[in-house]
Amino acid sequence: MLVNNVFRQNSFYTALYQMIPDNHILKQIDSAIDLSFVNDLLADRY
Repeated sequence: MLVNNVFRQNSFYTALYQMIPDNHILKQIDSAIDLSFVNDLLADRY
């Protein structure tokens, strides 16, 4: 059985996000605050 080990990038934004250091202020804010409710509130706007 042949197996191809090919790296597949999920998205351009995922690659960029991984380049940001873990101690960056925006990553710290993202881990501390859950803003997922905003998507639900704005769903009918877009």
